[in-house]
Amino acid sequence: MMVKNSFMTALFVSAVLFIGGCTSSGGSKDGEDGSGDGSDTSGYGAGGSGYGSGAGGGNPRVIYFDFDDSSIRSEYDSVLATHAQNLIKSGGQVTIQGHTDERGSREYNMALGEARAHVISRYLINQGVSSSQISSVSYGEEQPESYDHNESAWARNRRAVLDY
Repeated sequence: MMVKNSFMTALFVSAVLFIGGCTSSGGSKDGEDGSGDGSDTSGYGAGGSGYGSGAGGGNPRVIYFDFDDSSIRSEYDSVLATHAQNLIKSGGQVTIQGHTDERGSREYNMALGEARAHVISRYLINQGVSSSQISSVSYGEEQPESYDHNESAWARNRRAVLDY
């Protein structure tokens, strides 16, 4: 019985790591990075967190989430609607990068980062953006915006980044 439980646990962890670490296109997975200076002006390639031009149109590229949650806050509806309109007009590409704070297991955080990226992808697709314009990746807790260990830092790390 113990061998069976150990096998099932190992199988589950392997599946979570495999699925959570994969990238995808078409909006079926999540992710975000937050690296860069936000100075990308082409709308393609390296972008970053914060503000920038290009397909993002100077719109904030970072969407923050509540603790242990992947729901989009209502304050980001207009931000994401503008991103969707700009993507439809430009035909550009976006990678959505999902991030979490350091609390929780690595596997859990990879899945939560994926869920955060996925909800942003679904929002954009529901606004008319083609799934072929969207790819996503989850970084979980691996690329924090802040390395501090307090609520303020954790709040900054719970995010999705739209990288053009």
